Amino acid sequence: MSRLQLIPQRKSGRFVVSSGCRSVAASISALVVLFVLGGQARADDPHLGVIEYEISCMPCHGVEGRGDGRRARSLKTAPADLTQIAKSHGGDFPSAQVAEIIDGRTIIAAHGQREMPVWGDRYRRPIEANEPVAAIERRAQAQITALVRYLETIQAK
Repeated sequence: MSRLQLIPQRKSGRFVVSSGCRSVAASISALVVLFVLGGQARADDPHLGVIEYEISCMPCHGVEGRGDGRRARSLKTAPADLTQIAKSHGGDFPSAQVAEIIDGRTIIAAHGQREMPVWGDRYRRPIEANEPVAAIERRAQAQITALVRYLETIQAK
């Protein structure tokens, strides 16, 4: 099983995923704690984005986001190199477009067939009985926003 840890980058203070001592099971536990014990998920929490990346993206996109995850070879379409998003958009990171792709509920014709899961549906599953729809939507948006912010930190310079 892959083990990960958060490593702060010296100059930016941002977090990156690296080989180390943080297990995926620990990441899942931390995510549950963020949602259940911590109340509302906060998109500005730097850990939420990296934890979500570890759980949802790393199996296909790899530890560093280069599209070389352990599941990459089994897919019909190679996963994108997530470190090149800004470069392919003239140096600007298209946060809104990336959020739409992650959410996945809006069909983007230019992307063709979608092999990537529709994370928006997964994020909108209730955590507790009778959870208000507005709370579910806020939590889902916080997860997507945190993940988009994390992806922005791993862009190639």
